[in-house]
Amino acid sequence: MAKNQRSSLFILFTTVLTDLIGFGMVIPLIGLYGLHYEAHGLQLPILGGIYSFMQFLFSPIWGYISDRVGRRPILLLSLAGSTLSYLIFGLAPNYSWLLISRAFGGIFAANISTAQAYVADVTSPAERAKGMGLIGAAFGIGFTLGPPLGGIASAQLGLAAPGLIASGICGLNLLLAIFRLPESLAPENRQTQKTQRKRTLLPLNLPQLMASLLKKEELGFFLITFFLVTFAFSILEQTFSLLFQVKFHLETGEAGLKTGFILMTAGVLGALVQGGLIRRLVPRFGERKLLFAGLIFNLIAIVLFPFMTSYPPYFILSIPLALGSALINPSLSALISQSVGVRDQGSVLGLSQGLGSLARAGGPFCGLLTFAIRPELPYFIAGCITLSLVVLSPKLILKRPFNHE
Repeated sequence: MAKNQRSSLFILFTTVLTDLIGFGMVIPLIGLYGLHYEAHGLQLPILGGIYSFMQFLFSPIWGYISDRVGRRPILLLSLAGSTLSYLIFGLAPNYSWLLISRAFGGIFAANISTAQAYVADVTSPAERAKGMGLIGAAFGIGFTLGPPLGGIASAQLGLAAPGLIASGICGLNLLLAIFRLPESLAPENRQTQKTQRKRTLLPLNLPQLMASLLKKEELGFFLITFFLVTFAFSILEQTFSLLFQVKFHLETGEAGLKTGFILMTAGVLGALVQGGLIRRLVPRFGERKLLFAGLIFNLIAIVLFPFMTSYPPYFILSIPLALGSALINPSLSALISQSVGVRDQGSVLGLSQGLGSLARAGGPFCGLLTFAIRPELPYFIAGCITLSLVVLSPKLILKRPFNHE
């Protein structure tokens, strides 16, 4: 990898990392804050899913636009929107303002799909998984530092503190990105796409675009796998803190703090794998085998998670949980990216993240809804989904690469 490519990836890494620290501070607290503000009935599942539902609607649009105007403007716009949404979250006096803040944040949550397109711009196909691993490492470190910071802030400084601190972090990140983040998409590529679609700025034919991409055998398969994996994991994502609160009879701040430390442990392990070990594993085993191994690790963690009788064993259980996500995410992102040409990277990666957002909207909704029936039920559902992928993997994931059309 050339020196200027490494420099661009490092700057992108720091940009995504600081934004995800803010994200990590807030996300484990959503369910707890909803209950604190007396959410009832469907209100709590809606609060859990609204961010990702809005992200589902807008990520493909931002990815499409980034193919035409460049990655940098979209990343900057996303950071500005995140800054404002976290400020609203911190100052929210009731459930309605919490809901508004999460919906607004989801609209501008274009970071990941655009960052992945940025990686695709500056890496070769052979190096793509390594570059995607850096994005995964930013996730890992963000979830290492964010959740404990959010838990400590809410426990020691009050419920408004995590949102206000996250807003400050994102605002500082926006200023740094304005001066440090270069554009990655070559002008000739942007001009070529503008020429091909002179009169079209927004993907008004987005449903047709999704249908046409899903019809491509290899790409469609990986997109569906990405959706199911994300749905299964997101069922758990916002029920962790509620499970700890119910099992160990904790107050809101303490439940957030304990959740934060578990996610911190998983984040450290995930960052180590995605930031370094993945570089050695991909050439030796390939993305398909790593994807299968990640599914196995995830299944182990999901099945055992609701049955621990004390808090300390959850630190051990964070190991397979972290390894699973660290192997699945960069492998799937690389396989999706390798399935299309350079000029469609933003659109396709935006679509994949849009599908992921739909899964992260439906997953928390399903998880929080079923948690109210029985705390173990979300984990049973997520385990069944993951098990089905494991059973199908020898036939589908590990088979020879599909023939491209």
